[in-house]
Amino acid sequence: MLLDRYNYSLPDELIAQRPASPRDSSRILVVTKKDGNIDILSFSKIKKYFTQHDLAVFNNTKVDPFLIRGYDKRNTLREFLLIENIESLKWRVMTKNPKNSDIIFGTNLNAKLLKDKNSWLLIFDKDPNEFLKSNGLMPIPPYLKRESDFKDSTDYQTVYAKVEGSIAAPTAGLHFTDELLNNFIITKDFVTLHVGMGTFLPVKTKNISEHKMHEELFFINAKTFKNIETIKSKGGKILSIGTTTLRALESAAIDISLINKWSSTTLFIKENFEFKIADCLLTNFHLPKSTLLILVSAFLGYELTMKCYEIAIKEKMRFYSYGDAMLIL
Repeated sequence: MLLDRYNYSLPDELIAQRPASPRDSSRILVVTKKDGNIDILSFSKIKKYFTQHDLAVFNNTKVDPFLIRGYDKRNTLREFLLIENIESLKWRVMTKNPKNSDIIFGTNLNAKLLKDKNSWLLIFDKDPNEFLKSNGLMPIPPYLKRESDFKDSTDYQTVYAKVEGSIAAPTAGLHFTDELLNNFIITKDFVTLHVGMGTFLPVKTKNISEHKMHEELFFINAKTFKNIETIKSKGGKILSIGTTTLRALESAAIDISLINKWSSTTLFIKENFEFKIADCLLTNFHLPKSTLLILVSAFLGYELTMKCYEIAIKEKMRFYSYGDAMLIL
């Protein structure tokens, strides 16, 4: 359960800066848990592994343009990621090198940056929603080491995004085009999990069992859960599109009282976790020492997971949010 087990070295050139175009022209590494067989092919070929008797569950959360820029009292340009709306004008934020300051976002919007216990708050002088609509940017991951731009407003959103509330994209779904989704013969259903800091905050404890996940909101319709039960009872496979979908599904399986209402989860999936719903998992290649890599390892097995990553690097597959995909059968 030591964090260092989940480390690996990745050449910088394999960190995808932009998604493949079209989206489904990305590559996918397909690994079978039972025999360890590994193939690499075009993502558009994913259809061949499933039938109409199987069920794919997608996370239809929508990423909000919650990355904003303003000037502090020294006229220095500052960048803020709005994480949580505590009250109508009060937001919990992330920013580099924070200090108490007045922030000017435009001619009609100002805020105060203040520390609140272990976090930082922006307190606006008026409702910031209009400013967000016209000036907010997509909160792309910091490892891209570039500024968010107009292309990210569409690139960093799934084609089936519907329910606003995320600060990051459920990236496994970024590989789907409208055409592929429409021609995906597998039965489809949707859950919502608003991706927050719980998914992406780094693990800082040497022993991963000591890491605490932040809460993330999710909603699973009772009809969806019934659909899952019906498919499984008939021998069909449940494909989780992404780790966020999987966390929502497995959280509900642990406590069915969470179904059919907005609920929160702090579930940290790690070694020896007993999966009750997902039979297959579609995911991207994740950062070293991340909770996402730990989750994938729990689903596939540690040795086979690290073998897949080694092969992916050798074959120069593209990593992280805009990168290639991995399908675990």
